[in-house]
Parts: sequence; structure tokens; C-alpha cells
Amino acid sequence: MIQYKAISIAGSDSSGGAGIQADLKTFSALGVYGATVISALTAQNTKTVSSLFVVPIEFFEDQLQTTLRDLRPDAIKIGVLFDKSIMRIVNAYLKKYDAPIIVDPVLISGTGSRLIDEKSFPTLKNEIVPLASIITPNRYEAEHLSGIKIKTKEDLKLASQKICDIGPKIVIIKGGHFSPNNKKIVDYYYDKERRESFQISNPKRDIGETHGTGCNFSSAITSFIAKGIEPKDSFIMANAFVQKALQYASKIGDGVLVSNPLKDVYESAEKYDVISELQKSVNHLYDMPNFVKLIPETKTNFVYSTLDPNSIDDIAGVSGRISGDNNHIYYPSVVKFGVSKHVARALLAARNINRKYRSAINIRNTSEIRRICNKMFICSEYDRKCEPINIKNTEGYSIGWGISEAFKFKPGVEIVCHSGDIGKEPMILVFGPTPNAVLKKLKIILKHYKLGTEHYK
Repeated sequence: MIQYKAISIAGSDSSGGAGIQADLKTFSALGVYGATVISALTAQNTKTVSSLFVVPIEFFEDQLQTTLRDLRPDAIKIGVLFDKSIMRIVNAYLKKYDAPIIVDPVLISGTGSRLIDEKSFPTLKNEIVPLASIITPNRYEAEHLSGIKIKTKEDLKLASQKICDIGPKIVIIKGGHFSPNNKKIVDYYYDKERRESFQISNPKRDIGETHGTGCNFSSAITSFIAKGIEPKDSFIMANAFVQKALQYASKIGDGVLVSNPLKDVYESAEKYDVISELQKSVNHLYDMPNFVKLIPETKTNFVYSTLDPNSIDDIAGVSGRISGDNNHIYYPSVVKFGVSKHVARALLAARNINRKYRSAINIRNTSEIRRICNKMFICSEYDRKCEPINIKNTEGYSIGWGISEAFKFKPGVEIVCHSGDIGKEPMILVFGPTPNAVLKKLKIILKHYKLGTEHYK
């Protein structure tokens, strides 16, 4: 497997939200090996930067030289450098280096603290900006680099052209507000050599300032460039990546929100675990004598949710459901997300009341099975004939109403029964924190179940 590599030359953020910490998270999320050359150490949180320490010049140069000599990166990102002496070393080493360089010309942190020595700005402009294959200033930084006050979309192009005149081939200006009432955020792309420009507009999120977004964006572009993806496509993909990171921005302190570039990684890992655990439990049903006797006419589904499900798409189930005849059970051997509706909705409704429940299964409702459930577990029920007409006539609402009704009557409910309705088969729902916990309840039911041919009564 090809291992793509990128280096971030930037400052360290003690809060973990921006700087090299944000870069490394982004590189990892996008499958790129990340290395760092640290220019400065900051003591900061989500409210402020309380102090900044510039790394000694000799040590900084040793980091840069040692890392470049061995790693030979596919792309390099430059972030906070702060001091002109640091900038000159970067220029000396990178001006002849054969790798795409992405410059994020950070001037002020997301919490409003200055991250460059004012006297060093000319050095940034004259010795760092010309190194860039791509430069990613925000609107404020673009104004300082171009000398143009950006008020209109036409100003974006003019400012981009001015910045390209300094040296970069491509300019991406982040975060312009040009729509009525500032309801859209505009990211603008300008390619000098191809004379191409376009923009991406995203709805403005009502979350205030965020920390780390700019770093996520520039390091995402660096990652895609390292993989050999064209700059235009890298811009589009990085924009989508950051929108996801913003969607799941976290409140980790008392100040601004921190973007979350690892959300997809966490989700993928969690969903893999959910699928694996549910699949094992479904396979165990084969080893349960007489489980087929618990399968209703409408078949059985067995579900398991992620830790924080928002919809049935976050709940894994058995595609095609589980069926059986005589002493054999059948299922398509496909466990995946979003395939269950009824049992998944029941689980979502149960979780609204008791967050410990993440798994559920539906089984037959007969007098004998109900007797066992009432004897061995905390069991409740609801009558679908009592369902309000407005709920009954709204697709997907019946199950939530029924589960809520059942949970009202008894605290700590483990099993819910309903008596069915016209065209609706009576059913029992067994809940548990894990599929294995649900299996244990099924085993208890089967242990006490008197085999027979009874029907619901």
C-alpha cells in the first residue's frame, strides 16, 4: 500500500484544537502520514492564547533539516511561523524543495490572539508566500496580503490576482460573507495559470466562532495534494471535509467550539464494531434450540445502535429479516445499517426514555410467552387500539407512541408487548444494552417456554 506523507510546519496548540494537533488529526483522518516541525509553543484554551514561546532557532532548523532529509514528504503545509528568523530558515530550505507547498498565512488565532510578530509580516509576505503552490488565507489575511479591502465578489478576484503576483499559483480565500444578511459563507478559488475561478457557498452555521477550522481546511488540502489529487478537486473535497468537521464541532471548554475532523473516523470504527457484535449475536441464534418458535409471522429483526443514534440509519439490523420453519431459521447473512424500520424505531423511542438500551429484537406475542416475560422481567404493554387517530395516520409515529405509553406505566421496562390491531400482528419487543444482553433474555424465555402450537390470546 502506498503511504502518503505530509509535513506540517506550524505551532503547537496546548488545547489540541488548532495548530499541529489539528493538522495531525486531519492527516490521519484522510489516510496521510503526518510529521511535524514545531515553530512555536502556545499556552492556550478555547478562550485565549495566554502565552507564546518561539522555538530556539537552532532547534527549529534541526527539526526541519532532519525531518525533510528522511521523510521526503509528498506535500508540505506551512502554518504559524511567528518570527522572521524562523521564516528565513523555512525559505532557505524549501525554496528549492521539490514538493507542493500549501501556505496557511495565519495572523490571528480563532480566539482573537495575534500569532505573528508585526515586524515579521513583510518577511511572511516576501519569503514565505512566494513558496506556495496553494495559499489559503481567510478574508482578513487576504486583505493584508493584497492591500485590497474585500467587500464584494469582484474584490475576491482582484485580491486573489494580487496575491498570485507575489508568487502562489493558486489562491483560496476562505470565509467571505457576501449574501443578504450574511446567511452564506463563500470560499473562493482562483488558479492563475489556468485563469480559472469559482466559489463554493455553504450555509452560515449558527455556532459563532470556531477553533481549528482553518487548520483543518489547509491540512485537508495538503492531504489531498499529497495523494496526487488535482488542486481544484482538493479544494472541493477539503470544503466538504470541513463542513462535516463543523457539523460535529465540540464544546470542550468555556470558549468557542472546536471543530472535529475525526468524526468520520470515530463513526467508521464504531459502526464496524456495531456490525461485528450484531453479526456474532445473529449467528448465535442458530445455536439456540427452538428459537424458531419465537419468530412471528412478519419475521424477526435484531438491531443494534451506535452510541448516539439520530435516526434508523444509525441502527444496524438484518436485511430481509430473520425467518424460519420447523426447527430451522433463515436469514440473508447481511447485517447492515438502515435496513430495519419498525424495530429500529422502537429502539429509538426506548432510548429517548432509557439511554442504556442499544439493542432490541421482536418476537411472537402469545399468552405463554407473555406469561414468561411478566414473570422473569420487567414487562409492560400498550394497546394499539387506543392509539390517537392523528398518530395512527402519521407514518412512523405509531411505534414511538406505543413505546412511550408502555414506559409510562413501569420504570425500568425491559420488554414491551402490544396486542396488535387490524392488519397488525401482536408483538413483543425485547430490549437490552447489547445484543448479547438481548440473547440472554431470549435464552431465559426459551428455557421456560412450553412448546406447543398456541396462538395469541
